Amino acid sequence: MIPHLSLTGRQWLLRRDEEFGSADDVVMRLATERQLLDVIQRQQMKLSDPSLFTEMGRAVERIDHAMAENEVIAIFGDYDADGITGTAQLVRFFRRRGIDPVIYLPHRMREGYGMKNHSIDALHEKDVTLIITVDTGIASHEQIERAKSHGIDVIVTDHHHPSNGRPPAYAVIHPQVPDAFPNEHISGSGVAFMLLRALEKGQAWDGIAEDFVLATIGTVADMVPLTGENRTLVMYGLKCLQQLPPGPIKTFADSLRSKEANLSSTDIAFRLVPRINASGRMDDPIIALNALLEGGEAIAKLDELNTHRRSFTADLFDQASATLDLSQPFIVLADEKYTAGIVGLIAGKLTEEYGRPSLVAAIVGDICTGSLRSIPQFNIMDALTHPTVKPLLLTFGGHAQAAGCTFALKDLDTLRAALNAVMIDAGFTSDTLIPVLEIDAPVTTDHLSHHFIKSLSNLEPYGQANAEPLFLLRNQTITGLRCIGTDGRHLQCRIGQTKAIAFNFGGHEPSLSSQPDQTYDIACRFTLNKWNGREDLQIVIEDIRHV
Repeated sequence: MIPHLSLTGRQWLLRRDEEFGSADDVVMRLATERQLLDVIQRQQMKLSDPSLFTEMGRAVERIDHAMAENEVIAIFGDYDADGITGTAQLVRFFRRRGIDPVIYLPHRMREGYGMKNHSIDALHEKDVTLIITVDTGIASHEQIERAKSHGIDVIVTDHHHPSNGRPPAYAVIHPQVPDAFPNEHISGSGVAFMLLRALEKGQAWDGIAEDFVLATIGTVADMVPLTGENRTLVMYGLKCLQQLPPGPIKTFADSLRSKEANLSSTDIAFRLVPRINASGRMDDPIIALNALLEGGEAIAKLDELNTHRRSFTADLFDQASATLDLSQPFIVLADEKYTAGIVGLIAGKLTEEYGRPSLVAAIVGDICTGSLRSIPQFNIMDALTHPTVKPLLLTFGGHAQAAGCTFALKDLDTLRAALNAVMIDAGFTSDTLIPVLEIDAPVTTDHLSHHFIKSLSNLEPYGQANAEPLFLLRNQTITGLRCIGTDGRHLQCRIGQTKAIAFNFGGHEPSLSSQPDQTYDIACRFTLNKWNGREDLQIVIEDIRHV
């Protein structure tokens, strides 16, 4: 049976088909299903004791000794928002103590991810005797051994998959290595925040609000589940975000907020994080770090880079979509036009659009640097560690839904075949991989009210494992259609008497306008649009389906 697909080619999955009695009933049922009821009712907010990391005490003792002896300390961070915000926390800690650490953020295009032998040698030349990693290092066994040969101790703070066990570091702060931490899904920035709390000896410190915000940005950026301790951290961080003291982080946040609205986790995910990531994707990650630490022109530079990143990615995505072979369940693309900074964005958009795992790689010489994204029902790390795939990879690492790898260009076709074979063996085919849109529940226009939308805010912060609720409005007419935005990309309209907007739906305007009496099912979210002291209801359309 062919499923009933939407205008965007997606199959809708309605989690529950029963009608809710009231707006309050909707919120309570969602809170119960998402196991948020206790948090909402009791506001339980508590972070784990950092000493539950087995080697935390050893790490703190070594750092304290380095500071007392005036050693040269280096922070080696990752180039994405998780690593940059974690690095910023530790830089701020040392600067509060009058210490200016050496900072090393690898250049994504020139160096790639993680520690390299040449980066260790460069730090040795600066007389560094202690390296603290942020969001990297768990797999850098060779580089840590090299550091030891130079008389450099390494403290690893990371959260990535430990493919080779514990590295030979002085201390390892990791949610799985050497022992399990209560929050196995903590972000790299979250791990750095735990180290920071331990270094501050559990006392309040100047700048705690900014550091909470940095940890929150990193947690949202890395798409770890916003449940349990991660949810607690982000809830604290959002409160701090609204009350920041004057400084670079406040200036950066204020540049993106409207005068009448607080920033939410969604704002962090779609407005703050892309700007931070744009520096590493399009230029040098040190620009984003400078924006968070110093402010000034670096903040404006992030806006410029992010604008360029959006247009560049959109053009390459359109080109990639035009060349796809959807007869296979695993998308594998490589091209010299791609850059290491944007392959992950293209892969993510392809996976979202076509409902299947994807690998997109930049070709430089005879080496491909790839980024992978996957669907919820398929662990991408299982594919990369498969005995037919792993021998083809020069390097790899990541999480269940997102990973990176490098491989020889000559092995591209073999790797493509191997990844598709793994998918097929797991029971997936191109015919069964239809993009799915999961909808929480049906509601009616009678539910729409300021009270309902404000009640929904109790479910925040939204993110991985706690997505913003998506609702179904059945049998609706769409009126007042008009295209807005750059090149008419977006669609503005009315559902009943309520204003609505459908992002990236401009191309559907002709067909919708040609059938003015047609009724549709609408998959949507609800917001309050604040302007000039007024709060107006607005429907944000995610998808449309003919009845």
